[in-house]
Amino acid sequence: MKLQKMKTNYAIAILLLSSILLVYSDSNAQTGDVIDPNTDQSLPTLLSLKLSGGYGIGRARQDLGSNGTNPVWWSAGQGVKMDLALDIPLLPIEVINSDGDENEPQRFSIVGLEMELGTGYHISTGGVWTSGSETTTPTYTYVPVTLGFNARATFGAGMPSVYIGAGGGVHLKAIYEDNTSIANSSTAIKKTYDPPIPFELYGLMGLEIPLMYSTDDGNSMLDLFVQARLTEVTNYIYKYTVTTTTPTTITNGVVIAGNGFGQTASNAAFSIGLKYNLY
Repeated sequence: MKLQKMKTNYAIAILLLSSILLVYSDSNAQTGDVIDPNTDQSLPTLLSLKLSGGYGIGRARQDLGSNGTNPVWWSAGQGVKMDLALDIPLLPIEVINSDGDENEPQRFSIVGLEMELGTGYHISTGGVWTSGSETTTPTYTYVPVTLGFNARATFGAGMPSVYIGAGGGVHLKAIYEDNTSIANSSTAIKKTYDPPIPFELYGLMGLEIPLMYSTDDGNSMLDLFVQARLTEVTNYIYKYTVTTTTPTTITNGVVIAGNGFGQTASNAAFSIGLKYNLY
């Protein structure tokens, strides 16, 4: 009888201990690695604005002539680049980093795929050549209008990300002319070109570095980016206007360029800029 009572008390003690351990385990699980979807979400990017400046190195350059004894190879695409772009996320991704914190996983947002609407102002420099007593200086500036898509991968929360992209667009002509001066003469000759709007194709790759990353938001308001961009475009000239200016007269004439000729504006451009993210 006494043995039976001891067995009963022992069973009750084991049952109470098991209940306490079960309650503790359930409480710990609720406060551990469980993410509340209403409070622990990162803030996705709604749109981004990019502003950058850089320089383009001419590609597929043409032999314009010579400057003394040196040949002049030049592309209308080389020179200073000032660009502005609006990025619209198409595939926002929320990443869960299970090793982000010892108490709970860390969530952060990246844009896996985005559409980029771009424009800017490009100024061509260099390309001065001489022929006898004449010196010609090209002045070519244009406004690109482009549409492209970028894909992105990141190294982690608050870490740099890399992206690649491709797209196309058109070049709206701004100033497109050759200015010729003659030694020991006050006569000036200007050739003004008005080519059809050319189409461009481009590919790019870049690196973005977060400058204002917030662990609470899982996003960065301001990024620094560096970018390399390869552009292929050719302007086709079919006619142009020649304006000859002397101290007493100004004459204009239109020259038909036969079947036309191509003038490359291809370049490899390198730029640095800032990206503002609205989220």
